[in-house]
Amino acid sequence: MSAKTPSGLSQVPRSVLERLLASIERRHMECPLSELELLASGYGALVPAILDALGGLGAEAATAALRLVLAERTHRPPPRLSLVWTGPEARGSVARDTALLVRDLFEGAKRSVIVGGYAFDRPGILEPLHAVMGSRGVRALMFLDIPGEARSAQDADAFATAAIDRFFREVWTFGAPKPDVYYDPRTATPGPPWASLHAKCIVVDDERALITSANFTERGQTRNIEAGVLIEDRSFAEELGAQWRILIAAGLVRPYKG
Repeated sequence: MSAKTPSGLSQVPRSVLERLLASIERRHMECPLSELELLASGYGALVPAILDALGGLGAEAATAALRLVLAERTHRPPPRLSLVWTGPEARGSVARDTALLVRDLFEGAKRSVIVGGYAFDRPGILEPLHAVMGSRGVRALMFLDIPGEARSAQDADAFATAAIDRFFREVWTFGAPKPDVYYDPRTATPGPPWASLHAKCIVVDDERALITSANFTERGQTRNIEAGVLIEDRSFAEELGAQWRILIAAGLVRPYKG
């Protein structure tokens, strides 16, 4: 049990673990856990991870495993937070430069990188990511906004594919290896209700996360006034990474197949 519990539950947000523990303790959920009951209780795309770690366990063993994982997350060192800034800086500023930090994050990746981005306009920002994908086998997931200009909802997927084709021609100009790209089909659909993939964030190795107002553009990285935070905390980075992966598992974002 102890060997496989972390791998299964590492992608499950803390709040979900707490809800599951309470359900088992109050006997609202029977053990061993079943796929059907977990789905009926709203755990959705997280069901495989939960069953991978807890499937087949009785109530006592399952609650012990959940308490262990929650205790480990509670007693981890506090997160290190750093201000990240684009734009003019007064004397005495200790903020980290957005463009330099993004390069450092990409260059330091060992296993995985997740990028959620609203706008991209030049290859240079992503070139270090391409380099580590080639040299270290880093896997990259990218989530792109597709401006809603399709002629109809039926044309949204074709419109999104064409937009991502342009991304690979004009921004990701390095060729293979390429990131796995996903998009929210709602953003490519014209008319209300409007939706955008407006996040600007990076998750590296499920250990470090950058959340910023800065787009992956020359203006956003070097000239605008933009603020962000670098969060060096595995628990938070795992949860943010899990949010994106859950969108994939639940079919709420679609893969680019160009």
